[in-house]
Amino acid sequence: MYMSSKPAMVAKEPLTTTIFLLLGLGIRHGEAVGIIGPSGTGKSTVLKIIAGLLAPDKGEVLIRGRRRHGLISDQEISGLRIGLVFQSAALFDSLTVRENVGFLLYENSSMPEDQIHELVTESLAAVGLKGVEERLPSELSGGMKKRVALARSIIFDTTKDAIEPEVCSIAE
Repeated sequence: MYMSSKPAMVAKEPLTTTIFLLLGLGIRHGEAVGIIGPSGTGKSTVLKIIAGLLAPDKGEVLIRGRRRHGLISDQEISGLRIGLVFQSAALFDSLTVRENVGFLLYENSSMPEDQIHELVTESLAAVGLKGVEERLPSELSGGMKKRVALARSIIFDTTKDAIEPEVCSIAE
């Protein structure tokens, strides 16, 4: 075995790159905004920070004039609910459309099941899908899967003091 008398030099490249230094983005209620740009410029990262999935290394995010402190729940900003739609739809393969759309309500709400069914049906109708509640994701086209994901992001618990959700679409 060969041993050098010189100490080894180890270099470690940064694991992340600063993808944006200054970003000012104001979105008014009801306004639709698209974030476009080349690959690797931080589009998805910006949306994830706004949604609270990632904490910014520096700077701050203000929602309704209140500072979002990194990874927090929507309840920490009164009345806020952000729904997420991923490009891949992120549906549970073993659950029906009804179960996918109503998932959070079934798991985290005290709402009666028939009321959840009604909200699921309304959310699906709002995105142009009727009569697909009992299908599995494997029985849907790609566009239908995306609309199911959108329906899941706009459904909300009417028994809680919250407004209808704001929706972030994350295309990766």
